[in-house]
Amino acid sequence: MKSDAKTSSTTNGTEPSVGFAPVPIAIILIIGILFYFGQLYLDHYGGGFNAKVYGPYDSWDHVQKLQPMGAGQQVFARGEKIYNDMGCATCHQPTGLGISGVNPPLAGSDWVLADGPNRVIAIIELGLMGPVTVSGVQFNAAMPALGRGNLSDEDVAALTTFIRTNIKWGNKASEVTPEQVKAVREQIQSRSTQWTAEELLALPVK
Repeated sequence: MKSDAKTSSTTNGTEPSVGFAPVPIAIILIIGILFYFGQLYLDHYGGGFNAKVYGPYDSWDHVQKLQPMGAGQQVFARGEKIYNDMGCATCHQPTGLGISGVNPPLAGSDWVLADGPNRVIAIIELGLMGPVTVSGVQFNAAMPALGRGNLSDEDVAALTTFIRTNIKWGNKASEVTPEQVKAVREQIQSRSTQWTAEELLALPVK
C-alpha cells in the first residue's frame, strides 16, 4: 500500500532555501546590555587582568597603596603630603620642574643635590628673595618662609627627603634626618629675614 503522505517541499515542487531574516531588536538590546554590564564587571573586578589582584582589591595601584610601608617610605610619603599641603607643588609643580622663567626647578637642581641638605633646610625655614642661579639658569626668587612656626624638625626632614630622594624627578641625594634639621635651625635661630643667594652660598652644605 502506497503512502499518500507528502512533504511540503514535494507538494509544491520547490527546494528549501537559506535566506536572511531580520534579528529582533529585543535580542540586540539584550546582547548590548549584557556586554555593557560585562565590561563594568571587568573594569571593577578584573584587576587589569593582573594575577596578583583579587577581591576586595580592584587594581594593582590599590594593592600597592594598602601594603605596609617601611620607615623610609613613610618619611617619603609624609614629605610628599607636606609638599602638596604647603603649596610647594603650585610653584615647583608636581613634577619638580618649576615654571620656566618664574620658579626654579627642584628636579636636577644643583642646590637640592648638594652633598648636604643645609642650604635647602635654611631656605625652607626662612625663604629666599632675589636673584638665584639654579643649574645655570637665573631666576628672581620670591619664596616665603615655610618651616619656622609651621613645621617640626620631623616635618622639614620629611619634606627635604622627599625633594632630595625623588627618583621620579631624577634626584638621588641622601635622606635628611630630624637631627640635621635641628642643627641648622640652631645655627640660624637668631635670623628672621629671608635669605639671598649670596648669603646661602656662605653657609656650609653639611
